[in-house]
Order: sequence, then structure tokens, then C-alpha cells
Amino acid sequence: MFLDLIASYAVKALNRILHFLPMRFSLWLASGLGSLAYVLSGKRQRVTYANLKAAFSSEKSPAEIKRLTKKVYKHLGRTIADIMLLTKVDDRFVEKYVDIINFERIVEAAKNPNGMILVSAHFGSWELSIAASVIKGFPMHIIARDQKMQRVNELFNGMREAKGNVVIRKGLDIKKIFRVLHEGKSLGLLADQNAGSSGELIDFFGRPASTVTGPYRFAQKSGAWVLPAFIHRKKGPYHELVLEQPMKIGEDDDIIPYMEEYSRLLEKHVRDHPDQWFWVHKRWKVTPLRKVMVLDDGKKGHLKQSLAVVKQMRRFREDEGYAPEYIEAEVVRINFRNKARKTVFNALSPFFVNNFQGRMGFLRWALDAESYDNAVNRYADIIVSCGSSLFGVSRMLKIENYARNVTVMDPGPLSRKKFDLVIIPRHDMHKVKGKPKDNLIFTDLAPNLISSGELASFREKIGEGKAFPGKFRLGLLLGGDNPDYTFGNDLLRSLGENVRRSCEARDGYLYMTTSRRTSEGAEAAVKEMLGSYPRCAMYVSGRDDTDDHTVEKIMAASDVIMVSGESISMVSEAVSSGKPVLVFMPDKKVAGPTKYEKFVDDLDRKKYLKVVKPEEIPDRLTDVLERRAEFTVPEDNRRIYEKLYRLF
Repeated sequence: MFLDLIASYAVKALNRILHFLPMRFSLWLASGLGSLAYVLSGKRQRVTYANLKAAFSSEKSPAEIKRLTKKVYKHLGRTIADIMLLTKVDDRFVEKYVDIINFERIVEAAKNPNGMILVSAHFGSWELSIAASVIKGFPMHIIARDQKMQRVNELFNGMREAKGNVVIRKGLDIKKIFRVLHEGKSLGLLADQNAGSSGELIDFFGRPASTVTGPYRFAQKSGAWVLPAFIHRKKGPYHELVLEQPMKIGEDDDIIPYMEEYSRLLEKHVRDHPDQWFWVHKRWKVTPLRKVMVLDDGKKGHLKQSLAVVKQMRRFREDEGYAPEYIEAEVVRINFRNKARKTVFNALSPFFVNNFQGRMGFLRWALDAESYDNAVNRYADIIVSCGSSLFGVSRMLKIENYARNVTVMDPGPLSRKKFDLVIIPRHDMHKVKGKPKDNLIFTDLAPNLISSGELASFREKIGEGKAFPGKFRLGLLLGGDNPDYTFGNDLLRSLGENVRRSCEARDGYLYMTTSRRTSEGAEAAVKEMLGSYPRCAMYVSGRDDTDDHTVEKIMAASDVIMVSGESISMVSEAVSSGKPVLVFMPDKKVAGPTKYEKFVDDLDRKKYLKVVKPEEIPDRLTDVLERRAEFTVPEDNRRIYEKLYRLF
């Protein structure tokens, strides 16, 4: 109440001061106040930039969008000054400062016996357009949103009514609106703000935006004509009011095409004068479309983990009632210029601040030109990444887009709070002190794209009959050397002999693939022992594989899956299949326990898989097939799914 009183006195004082000041000086002063508001607006400034980014990311650089954001605030300052100066608007003012284009259209629309609805937007000096209309002999009944401060609200309404317009108070009085139109009078309103759940989704700058249906429903039921009108500032106090072609909506017409036409016209005018629209408003607040940027560090396993998170997002949104196409995911490859720049960039990433929005020079310094352009020349609501090398890029793009972000892999104590969701496989977890924060999700496996339900479709792709001979089918996924493990000849010989012995003993057949990481020597040895083996129904060399779904097909065909334990992603995929999983470890090259051993041993304790030695394979298969071994599947996807509300 007290704040309302103080604000009302301030408005009165400002009105009187500006009334006696020269127009150009008033606008110069208002522009300066707009610049001050830009500096002080904080969150609202970031919303404004993000809206501009969503509309112009493919056309304008971050620096250009930053400059445009500042211009938006300067324009808002001038627009507020125009409102304060409504008391000066008369015939001479309109004649001097307002150039009306297609004036004959309002003359024609006003003759309609069922009234006219002038539909404008928070564009240019919109209040001036209403004042100019009444000066030219076309008074309006104005639908204006009530402000929270009652005294200030009445002051503004008084200014609107000073020349002969009438403000419809106390909310949206439907009966009064139709009475006005049935009397052949005119209605004025703005139709460009978020309409919430009651609106219709109409495309605006490439994104569905909830749009008010009111003016089109009124016209449909009353016979009134809809006249789109847009005013923009040409220079200083000079304006141009453009009257578009009137819309004549029939009683049985679908209103959507008319709404789309208004949205198209508004977008055209905004593109011509982008600093003059009300970008500070959350126009797309309830849009169902979410744009997801998936960062790719070049590691196939990391990309799969990121895409697994996107898969859960799609499921979450579909369960919320949204169509699948309302998640748009694009993969952006990230390459650093060199290791030194990557190290410096990521080391400083915990200290990135919101003020970096629109200032992407540091990111440009760190990334190669193509990666930088691909990352900043698009807009995203959500940033998804996996791997330590992408922590800093994800953080920077979150700031740039005013987006939400999720990472797979623990970024460490300093950076966890910088992400909206952190998915931490337990094998990757650093020490977490105290009670875990709500943005942390701990999983037993690395996120992956495999699910038992979807494997059935891959089984159908392989086909029945000859593709599944015998009574038993064993799937074998062979990885490759890494700094901790190698595939020695003795290991591979023992593996091959025991796999063959198991298949022969059970009238079984083998389905197997190697990895791109499999060494040439290991590939040759395995191919000799198993590739030409008569009971090998499917052998795919990872080096030559062009099918993105080979692993899924092998899992779908198999009764039991055997996988080498040096690949956390392969083990995770195998366990996620819902099939019994046996894991063997390659020859170790280092002393002491490795993270891979800890990972598979933990899964063994939880009965997600069984760790075996190659010579134990026949006996362990007996345990599995005679159901003496128990297997369960972790609930990682449920854990991720239940936290996705933080992203939407």
C-alpha cells in the first residue's frame, strides 16, 4: 500500500516534469534510464537475452544479441516516457509525429455495424497508437491488464481515457465487450503475450507460443472486423502506425488461420524493428517445444550416455501428454583448439558468472572455429553432456541460453551446483560430504540406450528360423586394450575353447562382435577361433561394422550375454538388456585394483551379473540355464526419470 502511494506520486511528478521538457530531451533522458534498468534488471535481462537468442541465434552473433538487448531496454525507457506524455497528445501532436499508413482501412473497418477490434501488440509505443486513434476520431474501449498497484493502475487508466477512450475495468467483462461491439463501437487490445493453458499454440519465431483466442472469438460471434495495427518508432519522437488488412471472420470459420496471420504480421514487424518489441516478457513460457543441445566430445560411449538421458526426457514428456516431436535434440561436436586451452577453460569453469551471457570470447578462445559456431549459433532450452572435458562448455552454454543443463559424470564438489542435474555412475563418484543435494542422481550403471522391452523389435529384424538355430544362444561382446588391460593370446585361446565347448555341449550357437578398440592381433586370433566356427551364427568385426544396432541385435538374439569387463559402457548395456550377464576380465597390466574391477565386483554383489574366468564359462552357464544363479536389473532409469522435473 505504501509502495503504491509512493509510486503514484512518482508517476505524477514524472508526468508533470516531462510535460514541460522538450520531447527530444525527454526521450534522451528516458533512454538513459532504460540503460540503467538494463544494468539493474538481473534475471529479467537474462530472460530478454534468451528470448532474443531463441529468435535470432542463427542470424546474429552473441555480441549482436547483447547489443540488441541493451537497445530493447533503451526503447522501453522511451516507451514509458511516451506513456507519461500522453497528456500532450492532440491533433497537432499526431499530425506532426505519427505517420499513419493505410488510414483508409480503419475508416472502412469502423463502418462495420458490428464493430471493430483493433488488435495490436507490446510493440513500439503501443499506448500512443490507441491515443492517435481517438484523436483521429476512432475512440476505443480498451482491454488493459490491471497492475498490482491500484493507484498507479488508475493513473495510467486516467491517461488512457484523457482523450476519449474508455478502459474496461475489473477484469474481462464479456457481456460489456459484446455490448460494445453490438453497438457498432470499437474495441482495442494487445494480443501478443503468453496466454497460458487457455491459449492456442501458434508459431512465433519458429516456436509454438500460447496465444489469446479472445479477439478472434469475439469477432467470430459478433461479426466485428479485426484490424491488426502496429506502431514503430522511426526516429526520436517520430512514429509510423501501420494498419494491416482487416480480418473478416465468419461465424463458422476456424479462427486458427486468422491467429496465424496475426502472428505472421507481428513477426514481420518485429524482424524489421527487433529492439521495439517487449522481449522482457516470457512469451514462450508454456511452449511445449524443448530444444536440447547434446554436446559430443568424440567418445562414442559418452555420446550414447547423453542420448540415453535424452531418451528418458522423451519418455517423461510423452507421459506428461506432449507429442514426441516436442523434444528437438541436436548433437554438437565439441573440439578444443589444444589440450592446454581445454585444461585452462575447464579449470576456470566453476567461476563462470551470469554476466558472461553474450560474451563468448573465452569460449571462442578455447574451441576450434567450427565447434564454436555450431555451439553458439543455435538456441537450446537444455544442455546435455557427458565427460569431464565438457563441464566448462556446458556451463558456458547454460549461461548463454539461460538454459538448464544436465551432465553424466561427477564434475566434482566445486561444479555440482552449476548443473541442474548431475547423473553420477557410482564408479565415477567422488566423495560426497553431507546429505546429497537434490540435483544429484546416483546410478549403478552408465546410462545407455538399451532396454529389455525394445530389444524385441531388433529380434524381429534379425528374423526367425535359421537366424536362431539350436537350443541355446550365447552373445559375446569383446572390447579392446586400454591403459589397464590387454587381451593376451592365452586369455583369448581359453575364451575361444570354452565358448566352443559350451555351445557344443548344449546344441548352442554364438552371436558375437568385436569393438573398434579391439587390436588387430586380438581380432585375428578371435576370428580364427570363433569367426569361422560352424556354430557361430553371427560374427561382426567392430572395425568394419556399419550397422549402428549390431550390439542390440546380438543381445536380442541371445539367451545369455558374455562381455569383457574393461568397458563400463558395454557392461552397462548388457545388464540393461535384462538378460543374464557373465563378465570376464582381460589381462591386467597394472598393480592394485582398477575402477573396472570395482565396477563389476559391485554389480556382482548386487546380483546384476556374474564375474567369471574363461575356464569357468561352462560351469557358470550351467548355473544360469538351470536357474541356480539369480539376476536383477538396476532401477537407474527410474531414478533419472523421477528427477527430470527439474529440467522442465
